[in-house]
Amino acid sequence: MDRKAPTFATLGCRLNAYESEAMREMADSAGLGDAVIINTCAVTAEAVRKSQKEIRRLSRENPTAKVIVTGCAAQTEPDRFASMREVDLVVGNVQKMQPETWIQAALGATEPVQVDDIMSVTETAGHLID
Repeated sequence: MDRKAPTFATLGCRLNAYESEAMREMADSAGLGDAVIINTCAVTAEAVRKSQKEIRRLSRENPTAKVIVTGCAAQTEPDRFASMREVDLVVGNVQKMQPETWIQAALGATEPVQVDDIMSVTETAGHLID
């Protein structure tokens, strides 16, 4: 039987759109199957609200899928998203660009919240350098 490809929903800026494509490649390479990945935005309170609404909608439409939330809203408010009954995994902005994150998600061997202090990052992410 063929593995179902993850579904991605991207909210917010162009960087989120670019990063969603990079995450799609990593998730596919890792063998992540039935999952919904929501790349959130936190630029306004309304953006965070829309992120939560999208999580609920996609969870209803994909009841067997693992729901993974990432992006700026997940980075700034991980507890808010972790407390949603629909959410299986919250991934921070650093972790979402690491292949190991997607490998562990595919294996089901992850902590439910993987968010580090973004201010502890001392290097520019490789995908942001031209």
